[in-house]
Amino acid sequence: LFVVPEGAPGSAGCYLGYPMPALLHRLARASRAARCLVVGEDLGTVAEGFSATMQGANILSYRVLWFERDDDGFRPAAAWPAGASACVTTHDLPPLAGWWEGADILERAALGLLSAPAAAAAQAMRAGDRARLVAAIGLPARRAQAPFDSALAASIHAHVAATPSVLMLVQADDLAGARIGTNLPGTDRERPNWRRRLPVAADALCAAPLARAILRAAAAGRR
Repeated sequence: LFVVPEGAPGSAGCYLGYPMPALLHRLARASRAARCLVVGEDLGTVAEGFSATMQGANILSYRVLWFERDDDGFRPAAAWPAGASACVTTHDLPPLAGWWEGADILERAALGLLSAPAAAAAQAMRAGDRARLVAAIGLPARRAQAPFDSALAASIHAHVAATPSVLMLVQADDLAGARIGTNLPGTDRERPNWRRRLPVAADALCAAPLARAILRAAAAGRR
């Protein structure tokens, strides 16, 4: 846990350590009692050896498509770990449609978090990422320049569904075709974090054509 003294800058903060073996023992007992899986959020900054410790305790890793890369681009589905919870994106990252269209970059620029040159560079990098993603999921290269649609969303979710990861998550934001993320890390009052409504009513969420295409692809891949 990273803590900062009240009124001090982030540079004055420090990490607090916890009795890891004892906590893992309690967690394992609770998991067995509740007959449930446990997912550990080993994204971003984690202590050295944390992911290996999770694996040894049979805690699922949290694997997100955008981060599953190597020097050659996005990893093949077969290269993902089995002991993981796999997903396309998360609440702290842009929804799939917004990522594809660069809506998150435009938002950061509009909020003054990116300069015009930095935003242009980010859009160029995103174009390269779209090309690498299209190649990874086996679509023609020209698809990287095409608009976002339900067929593309289905293909991307099918890629994640085809991984050996024991659990797959699908975001409500993606089913609804949302462009703007639920949360933008690094912001507080600049935008309505955690207060964004889905553009589709809850009782109609899984009936829209986009949602049906995603769910069909996910179900087929999981089988």
